[in-house]
Amino acid sequence: MTIMLGWCVTGCRTAASLGLPVDSGSNSMLSSVAEMRQKAGHQPIPTELAKAALPAHRVEAGDVLVIEPNDFNSPVRLQSDQTVQQDGTIDLGAYGRVAVAGRSTREIQQEVESLVTGVEIAKRDSLIGLASHRTGGTNQHDPALDPQVDYGVNVRLVNQDSTLYYVMGEVNAPGSYPMVGNETVLDAIIAAGGLSDRSNDHKIILVRPKQAGEPRMILPVCYQQVLQLGDVSTNYQLLPGDRIYVPAISFAEDVRQSLRIGGEKSCPYCKEYSKR
Repeated sequence: MTIMLGWCVTGCRTAASLGLPVDSGSNSMLSSVAEMRQKAGHQPIPTELAKAALPAHRVEAGDVLVIEPNDFNSPVRLQSDQTVQQDGTIDLGAYGRVAVAGRSTREIQQEVESLVTGVEIAKRDSLIGLASHRTGGTNQHDPALDPQVDYGVNVRLVNQDSTLYYVMGEVNAPGSYPMVGNETVLDAIIAAGGLSDRSNDHKIILVRPKQAGEPRMILPVCYQQVLQLGDVSTNYQLLPGDRIYVPAISFAEDVRQSLRIGGEKSCPYCKEYSKR
């Protein structure tokens, strides 16, 4: 009892600090991940005050495109809203189906324009030839004599359901969240309802997925430094597919972090880094 009283006097932090048993359960951090986190250090990648333009979005199934003619008087007729199907295509009616998965909107626009222009010119030439036959004309059709028609289209991405980031572990609303393009780690944690009472805010990590064979990217997030000191060096700008993981605090960790030995509570790793 005396130990518990002294413990709380020095600064209680969570339920574990009151002597209640704490089991990190499924939200514990793998030992291999903890080791990689420790070795990673702070990386020179875009952060809150140094954001970068993201790469062009590559369309995936579920995304919604709007395709409209450039010219109001254009003979091109399309269903404007196009949801990318599970097979990665969109249906352009008389113009056929187009595979768009994995392409940017600029690339899709070029493909659709080429397809539409070919079909419309063939249709126009067929009608001109038919009219000439009916009138008994003998002159060959000269495209230069026809008024210029703009068969161009504009392709815009209006809903990108496939662009997500993930916040898991000890947050109040874990899950996947749609990405606008300028979110940071702090934005993501706020969107997920903030940290839970069982969180270990000294061991938060950002995990960036990589292709097979590429080195893993596991980055430490110094949450209290970001929040209280305005140190944005680990408030990284997010990329699509990023995972933020907040582990649970164990009983032993809570005891160590609740006792203010040698100064204020702080992540030993981040404290050491701030001296460099």
